[in-house]
Amino acid sequence: MHILMMVLGVLSTIGVIIWRIQAASHAAREISDFTKGAAGLPRRMAFRRRAGKAGMQLVNDPREAAVILMLEIARARGEVTIGQKQRIQEIIVEQFEFDQAEADEILTQAAWVSAPDAGTDRLIRQMVKIILRDVSGEDVVELDDMLIQVSEAEGQPTRDQLGVLQSFRRMAGVTV
Repeated sequence: MHILMMVLGVLSTIGVIIWRIQAASHAAREISDFTKGAAGLPRRMAFRRRAGKAGMQLVNDPREAAVILMLEIARARGEVTIGQKQRIQEIIVEQFEFDQAEADEILTQAAWVSAPDAGTDRLIRQMVKIILRDVSGEDVVELDDMLIQVSEAEGQPTRDQLGVLQSFRRMAGVTV
């Protein structure tokens, strides 16, 4: 009888240990899920703060405004081609010192934000206003060079691309 009680005690002890391990594992999973949620909290709060805005009203970073202008140059030729998209991503990585994943993300965001107002002088004017507010004249000249590079990504720039470039130069006060 005492052997049976000892076996029953050992089995009970093993059961309690297994139950405690499962409880600890479950708690670790919950903590992990919580920390993942907490890590994204600033981004979610920023989204909530900007949720009442739409389109180009969401843009306040001069780098994003520059990417939108590059997209406008590309769109002036028609649909944005893979070559133009790659050139814009290369410029983002080289000039803004983003990695490739961040460059792809900012390009996608810029395309989404600017789509409703694409092809309008209002969009160009708003982006130039954001850029001039936060960057130096030297940076504006560098942006002009970036826009030229995008316009030449698929060969010689079209008349429409040159028109967008000219609008940018006029609004930004760039002389060539």
